[in-house]
Amino acid sequence: MQTITFSIENKIAYLGLNRPEKRNALNRVLIEEIIETLETSKANRDIRVLVLYGEGETFCAGADLEWMKQGVVQDKTRNINDAKLFTTLFNLIHKFPKPVLCEVQKSAFGGAVGIMACSDIVIADKDAVFGFPEIKLGLIPATIAPYILTKMGSSNTRKRLLIPDPFTAEEALNEGLVHFITEKNSLRETTIRIAQSIAQAAPAAIIQTKDLIHRLEENVEEETAHLFCARLIAGARTSSEGQEGVKAFLEKRKPYWIESNSN
Repeated sequence: MQTITFSIENKIAYLGLNRPEKRNALNRVLIEEIIETLETSKANRDIRVLVLYGEGETFCAGADLEWMKQGVVQDKTRNINDAKLFTTLFNLIHKFPKPVLCEVQKSAFGGAVGIMACSDIVIADKDAVFGFPEIKLGLIPATIAPYILTKMGSSNTRKRLLIPDPFTAEEALNEGLVHFITEKNSLRETTIRIAQSIAQAAPAAIIQTKDLIHRLEENVEEETAHLFCARLIAGARTSSEGQEGVKAFLEKRKPYWIESNSN
């Protein structure tokens, strides 16, 4: 891989955007390498949590404007294919079967905020800033808009996508984009603490809970949703994990998946 780093430690996968000289701006190669890594990692049983982060001082500057300039000389089909790279990337992060944590230092703009919105949990340093500069550049935040809308709600989405000024981590926290704010020197420590807490949970239950959230987000009929939820919990109660978890709690011991996770 030319533009990312990837490692797995104690059931936690770390995927780093690795173009620090370009503030980790998203170009075709970087997006393709993230997509490839997500595709090959989603079934990996050694992974219970995925952490996305940026190498260097900045999380991500958004789309690489040098790459975006090429759209002028490309035909319509090539431009659509480039746009599809973004939609594939965001969908893979959003639908990744394991919890995705996004660790944000310094700044994130445009498509980088899209990555945040697609992630399950976002941890940012208190001095980080965010923004959607697209309309200042004559562009439209089309590929990220569905995820921003889901994450931040209609009112905040209108405000942020239509006002291209940067906003703070505190504002992002209040508007639902960020979940935790930390001091800069404790950002990774906080990320690891949260990731480890998730990694100690039952692996099948983690996957099923993410799937439950996605299904409920799809606006299925109320009766269908209730039946799905009832069947899901009924299956969990009779599963080996469900039986082991309850038994371990009553016996005041760790369930087998925590013991195996510490080896």
